[in-house]
Amino acid sequence: MEREELLKDMSAYVKGLFTTFANPLLLYHNLAHTQQVVKHAKEIAGHCMVEEELLFVLLTAAWFHDTGHLWGEMATHEERGVKIMQAYCRDKGVDEGAIEVIGQAIMATRMPVKPVTLVEMILCDADTYHLGTPEFRKMDALVWQELELRLQTTFNRKRQFTLRFIEGHNFYTAYCRALLGQQKEENIRLLKAGLPA
Repeated sequence: MEREELLKDMSAYVKGLFTTFANPLLLYHNLAHTQQVVKHAKEIAGHCMVEEELLFVLLTAAWFHDTGHLWGEMATHEERGVKIMQAYCRDKGVDEGAIEVIGQAIMATRMPVKPVTLVEMILCDADTYHLGTPEFRKMDALVWQELELRLQTTFNRKRQFTLRFIEGHNFYTAYCRALLGQQKEENIRLLKAGLPA
């Protein structure tokens, strides 16, 4: 199967997983998020002039990076996502070397992130792209709602936790730093403004 055809099949497969095994608790880590990560990964890769072979690796990692949220604990979702990706890719005859690199890229999105390769950096930036957009507050609210529902607990001081997270966050590509850095700083300013003195 040609790469382009395989990516189309993959997109249908992952959409099918999120539909068939739909989890109402996934308010943030759902198909819409996955599709945004794929879209942003393509956008960033275009600016970084990523070659075709690496683009396939990147987009495969983007499609599968959160599939592990459909089953089991949040803490180990990356490992499950890698297993789901491996099963799919082996069934389609994808090269084992590529499967290994895709798995490493998915694992690079585990917090705290430590991306090494360009593919890993782009995927991490695509995954946290919203931190540098005006949609940040809406997305952050969904993250917390999902967390509380899935862990069946209530978190206090959410704003402080979010502030610590966003202040410790880095965009790894020059493209995202230039495009999203200013809005990210504005999001930090708004968070600080909303905290009690």
